[in-house]
Amino acid sequence: MKQLIATRIIFAAFLLFFPATCYRTYANSADSLFQHSISFRDYLNIVGKENLNLLIEKYHIKIADANIVAAKVMPDPEIAFEGADESYEVALSYNLELGNKRGARIRVARSEAELTNLLVEHFFQELRAESTDAYLNAILQRELLATKKSSYEYMLQLSISDSLRFRLGEVNENDARQSKLEAATLLNEVFRQEAEYKSSLAVLNLYMCKSSDILILSTPSGQWNDFEREYELMALISIALDNRIDLIAAQKSNELAVNQLKLVKAERRMDLGLSIGYERDWKGVFPNHDMMKAGISIPLKFSNINKGSTRAAQYAIEQSRYEEQKTRLQIQTEVSQAYYLYDAAKKQVKQYKLGLFEDSKKVLDGIVYKYKRGETTILDVLIAQRTYNEVQEQYLRIMKEYASSLVNLQKVCGIWDIEF
Repeated sequence: MKQLIATRIIFAAFLLFFPATCYRTYANSADSLFQHSISFRDYLNIVGKENLNLLIEKYHIKIADANIVAAKVMPDPEIAFEGADESYEVALSYNLELGNKRGARIRVARSEAELTNLLVEHFFQELRAESTDAYLNAILQRELLATKKSSYEYMLQLSISDSLRFRLGEVNENDARQSKLEAATLLNEVFRQEAEYKSSLAVLNLYMCKSSDILILSTPSGQWNDFEREYELMALISIALDNRIDLIAAQKSNELAVNQLKLVKAERRMDLGLSIGYERDWKGVFPNHDMMKAGISIPLKFSNINKGSTRAAQYAIEQSRYEEQKTRLQIQTEVSQAYYLYDAAKKQVKQYKLGLFEDSKKVLDGIVYKYKRGETTILDVLIAQRTYNEVQEQYLRIMKEYASSLVNLQKVCGIWDIEF
């Protein structure tokens, strides 16, 4: 009889350990797919060099530089030939631009090139912040997966213990079944979290512009640390007004509008048409006479009566000034909002570090201890376990929010010293 009971206990333990063993085998094989990790610094370096969106934006710089060269072109001379029965004429003409039109075109092209450089730099700063947030999210999903695995392992051990205790008559069947169901539920959460983690890695590959068949290159190796900074709001606003690329671009847009007005005024000035020609009469065997011609043409600029283009350029200057003012106000608002969010996240993290996380663990250990001594029910254990899991997940999400708020704060201030 004792041998039969022992055999049943061993068989029950086997049934419980078998799914866990299968899961560990699956997890180890899955983890082997992600054997190569990448540091945050290397990740950002790849994003800065290989991101296709950034490479596309950089072509705008090359196009703007080419436009500067194109603006330096001068009017082409014209040669004309005219023949008749008794004479022919060869003439060379050239349109002489007055009012420094060429210089005005060059200034506009250079202003556009400088503005393009600023816009590309602003795009890179936005991309850097977005890709950093994606890296932080991958770390979050990795830590959540580790937490869910740990919770599952903890509940699995408790389930195995309850099943053995049930065979020995120490707990009732309902408690053993309940702990087993909870372990199975946590295992399902692990599977779902693995999918979330792999999805976050696919996003990293998207920013690095790598194919999904080399997903092993995208696992983050960074850890959450050194995110605490001491800032003053007014100092940050002052820094942002000095460093923000979009504000500098707004100022450059005003300069561009001024240069475009100068170009419009220059183009309204008249040009001179210069020509020189040679005419020869070939009547008879020998030519009678040769004749040199020279001329000048002056356009009658009746079109200058229309002031539409000049007014449009003047309105563009006024508009750019308002855009600059709006950008200044927007920067002050963005910095204030980002600062308040960062400060709130920092306070939340301190709450957890002051003992909230440890207290939830102590409560769980205390309830489990009482349960093993028969002083409480399995429901109390499950409630404590779920509370502990929620605290863990909330702590991880707040840490991610804390890091993301720092990234956003530095982005809106135009500074960057993030490394982890």
